[in-house]
Amino acid sequence: MVLTSTFTPRNFREQSEKACHDATLRAVLDHATRYFMGKRGVALEAFADRDTHFARARAARLTALSRLPDLLEQLEQRATAAGTKVHWAHDAAQAREIVAGIARGCGAKVVVKGKSMVTEEIALNPALEADGIEVWETDLGEFIVQLAEEPPSHIIAPCIHKSRADVAALFREKLGLAGLSGQEDLEDSASIPELTLLARRALREKFLAADLGVTGVNIAVAETGSVILVENEGNIRMSTTCPPVHVAIMSLEKVAASLEDAADILRVLPRSATGQKMSSYVSVLTGPRRSGELDGARETHLVILDNGRSEILADAVLREALLCFRCGACLNSCPVYQTIGGHAYGSVYSGPIGTLLSSLLLPAKDTRDLPFGCTLCGACKKTCPLGIDHPKLMLRLRERVCAGSPGLASAAHTFLALHPLAYRLVMGAARAVDPHLNLLPRLPGLPSGLASFVDSRQPPELKKPFTAQLRNARKKRGGA
Repeated sequence: MVLTSTFTPRNFREQSEKACHDATLRAVLDHATRYFMGKRGVALEAFADRDTHFARARAARLTALSRLPDLLEQLEQRATAAGTKVHWAHDAAQAREIVAGIARGCGAKVVVKGKSMVTEEIALNPALEADGIEVWETDLGEFIVQLAEEPPSHIIAPCIHKSRADVAALFREKLGLAGLSGQEDLEDSASIPELTLLARRALREKFLAADLGVTGVNIAVAETGSVILVENEGNIRMSTTCPPVHVAIMSLEKVAASLEDAADILRVLPRSATGQKMSSYVSVLTGPRRSGELDGARETHLVILDNGRSEILADAVLREALLCFRCGACLNSCPVYQTIGGHAYGSVYSGPIGTLLSSLLLPAKDTRDLPFGCTLCGACKKTCPLGIDHPKLMLRLRERVCAGSPGLASAAHTFLALHPLAYRLVMGAARAVDPHLNLLPRLPGLPSGLASFVDSRQPPELKKPFTAQLRNARKKRGGA
């Protein structure tokens, strides 16, 4: 994974602390996540036999992971037979070069993109722009954060951290557009439908001028060689039909064995993501435009990206993270995400599933704090329609972080635990000098995080050891 943002997972602690003090951000996040969870709750309440459908969707994803090499080969064969050129990318750099090569080959000057987290993961936009290509995000949320020069902060709602007033001010600054209702102050006058229309006007000419369309892939069907894309705005359909060339980029776990398995997933995904029975647009694309067809790309490419996922698949425990189909429900239910938002994580993927993916796809030295930014409350596991056990996986990641040589505090605790006499001496001295632990935050050598933790809380006072309490109790009984 390549990061281009000023946010970084290395600074997760500092970024989280700053976000915690942003009252405006917390208010926007509270409103947005409650809205998503409310719509989801209504949809699932009306979803007959939902547990059965959840189980079928999970079974479809488990089948894909258990047969992944064979299904990917079948996908390549069927997609190639349908006229799509299939490319394999070992890492982000290779994926960028493949897409840039396709763009150079077709002489692309303007590229339009559908919403795609995997293109964010590989930092595709800067690579294309370095070749002098004009790149436009066409999903409304992605378009907003592109104008703001920010990364997305949510898997399905990239600009969830921005209010209507923020977007209005941004459009006024970047697009030079006046309010539709004739008012001079766009921030005060524009409604959400008006802002959407402003974005549509700005992007429509880009669709018509585009030489290349780039999208992600929600599901790739091995049985037919098709790619399935779901959306609510129609921009992905425009990105795949207006330009003469279409490139779809998928992470290798996004495959499904059959259309039936894909249908099982699609019954659950929109309900869990946005509270819909079905997304407004569901596109099933199989190869380029055929003779006699009126629309569709004349040339289609499918890039299958590994970028560390094969290593995740090899871990019998952590491979469960690859079941995720990116509904975003775990983010909306997570108290940590609700407090700090997505940017604090410093990675493309945020929230519970983002912590797992980022920790597994990025260098360990950059992500060691991420697994500890979790309360282990289990809201994510309870919410996940695929039954991913996020807390269990977080603990596994914590074990990996803590493996190896222990720190000074850990080594000291181990020594005392193995030497009872030394333990009693140290604890006795502590009870005599600081029984209420008031001096603990100022203890020399105490890690800053632990010092801050104990300084903001009142720890319980040190009690007499159990053996001393038992001895005194026996004396009292004997004296009685």
